[in-house]
Amino acid sequence: MQDTINNNINLLIIEDHNIVAIGLKALLSAHSGLNQIDTTTTAKEAIEQTVNHPYDLYIIDVELPDMSGIELVKSLKTLSPDSAFIFHTIHDEFWTLRQIINCGADAIVMKSDDPAELITAINTVLDGGSYFSSNYRLACQEMEQYQELSAREIEVLQLIADGHMTRDIAERLFVSDNTIEFHRKRIMRKLGASNMAQLVKEGIARGYIKAKPTALKTKV
Repeated sequence: MQDTINNNINLLIIEDHNIVAIGLKALLSAHSGLNQIDTTTTAKEAIEQTVNHPYDLYIIDVELPDMSGIELVKSLKTLSPDSAFIFHTIHDEFWTLRQIINCGADAIVMKSDDPAELITAINTVLDGGSYFSSNYRLACQEMEQYQELSAREIEVLQLIADGHMTRDIAERLFVSDNTIEFHRKRIMRKLGASNMAQLVKEGIARGYIKAKPTALKTKV
C-alpha cells in the first residue's frame, strides 16, 4: 500500500469523538503532502469552515451530533463540488452503507480497517478514483446474503406507510387482496417486523421508503 499522500492538500476531519479526530490528525500528520489538517466535531462547524475555506478532502463520520454525515455531504458538495469525500465509519449495516454510496462518497474505510487503508483511500480519491476498504468489501459480501425487498415490495410498503388498506392497495396495483397480503407477510419477515408500526419504522430506517405525514392505520 502507498504510505505517502499527494502534495499541498487541505483536509478537514469531521468526527464527533474529539479523541478520534485528534488521533486521525496525528496519524495523517506523519505523512508528507498534507498542507493543512483541521478537525471539527459538528456538521454546523464543518459547513461554516467550508464557507470560509473550502477543503480539497473531507474525512467524515456517519454519526454527528447535529446532522448525519450522509446529509452533511450533500450540503458540502453544494459548497465545494470539486472536493473528495471519504467516510470513516464503524457502521457496516447494509442500509447505512447503501445510503453512503448513494450520497456520492468517493471512498469508504471502516474504523476496523488497518490505518494504512485510509492513506491508500486518500491517495486514490485525490487521483480521481474511488476506494473501498477490505472490511467494507467483507461487509458487502455479507450484505449479498441479506434479503432485500423487491421493487414491488417497496411499492407495497410505501402504500402501507401512506395509510392505504389492503383492498385499496390491491385496486391501485391491479392485483388481488390475497396478493397484497402475501407481499405484506414477506415484507414483515424480511424486515423482522411484528406489526405495522414496526414495519414502517424499519422501512424508513433502512432507506426503502420516506417518512410521510399521513398517520399509519393500524390494520391492513
